[in-house]
Amino acid sequence: MRLHNLRGGRICQRDIKKPDQDDWESGLHAMECALLLEKNGNQSLLELHTLASDKGDPHLCDFLETYYPSEQVKSIKELGNHVHNLVKMGAPDSGLAEHLFNKHTLGNENKQN
Repeated sequence: MRLHNLRGGRICQRDIKKPDQDDWESGLHAMECALLLEKNGNQSLLELHTLASDKGDPHLCDFLETYYPSEQVKSIKELGNHVHNLVKMGAPDSGLAEHLFNKHTLGNENKQN
């Protein structure tokens, strides 16, 4: 929004709708959906960068390169690792696997913040 305002654009905020799915069968399924969402967002940013480059908009290209790629890639890698670890531990068939994952992986993230 900051770049949009700097360039004289107008911001039209819309309601954020409830996700189509709100019943996650398991932690693994929720992580897989989150990973897919991150990948889709990253793909959209890459397409926006390509469009900005094709249209000769170096300011938007610089903005996207500065603020987004490293965070997106970091999130995708982290979620991918979580999915891999859950599968390796036997999720979703093993409730114990998800419990241990929550306790030792996600529990530690909450303490660090």
